[in-house]
Amino acid sequence: MARSSSLATIPSLADRRLRFVVDASACELDDLAPCGGVEVTVGGAVGWAELVERAVTSGWPGVERLGGVRGGVADVVRVNAEADGQVVADVVASVGTWDRAEGRSRTFAFAECGFGPATSRFQERLPDGELRYDVVEVIFLFEQGDKTAPIRDPELAAVLGVAPGERVPLGEYADRRAGRGG
Repeated sequence: MARSSSLATIPSLADRRLRFVVDASACELDDLAPCGGVEVTVGGAVGWAELVERAVTSGWPGVERLGGVRGGVADVVRVNAEADGQVVADVVASVGTWDRAEGRSRTFAFAECGFGPATSRFQERLPDGELRYDVVEVIFLFEQGDKTAPIRDPELAAVLGVAPGERVPLGEYADRRAGRGG
């Protein structure tokens, strides 16, 4: 009886592709996560823009510069998108997949993801040309804060009207990038 009850709590692959789960308990005394961190589990089918908007409005710096990247979470993680010096891999903790070659679920810790410039292990293809890994969900680990990471790119700093190394408020950065302010 308990076995079937616990099985009912395991989300299906379809459910995992669309979910958005936030764990902001990273400051509990018994937790090993960095104090102030937020663990966010996002389904691969969730739109990337939705994640970026949620991160900016929730005070989770790390993806705010990637707001113009198109596609779903799975697409953006697969190519390790980069924009204005910010890379998706900087906030990825692990990636849950369906391995088409082995016909089973597999989860890869960050170190196993093979992230590089515009690449990851999730671009591997089968002999028939199909992608080997279906990215089902990604666990991100964000810091909490209301400002961007330091702006290191001199051209971006000039556009934002700050000195290199300074930070700007997340909302202000998002508004400027979207052309809504300035």
